[in-house]
Amino acid sequence: MALSPADAATHIETFIRREAAVADDDPGFTRQVHLFDTGYLDSLTVVALTVHVEEVLGVSITDADLFDTRFATIDGIAELITQRAALEDGDPAA
Repeated sequence: MALSPADAATHIETFIRREAAVADDDPGFTRQVHLFDTGYLDSLTVVALTVHVEEVLGVSITDADLFDTRFATIDGIAELITQRAALEDGDPAA
């Protein structure tokens, strides 16, 4: 699965905007904002995001991923997902 970080970030951003009802013109919602501290993500949305990523992108998110500090921003989640996708595809460089 050739998933770029930019594609993953776009996919995650779209999902969170929809699930959390984030307005398109919300100036606080960026790919670098801490999603938990600002309330864009909560535990239920994380579960929905995890299921969505696994079903739609075919990438498994582990418990360790959920506790990774990168799992706090869209860009960080995208990085984790693309690394996980590369590992699942057998890319030793990931």
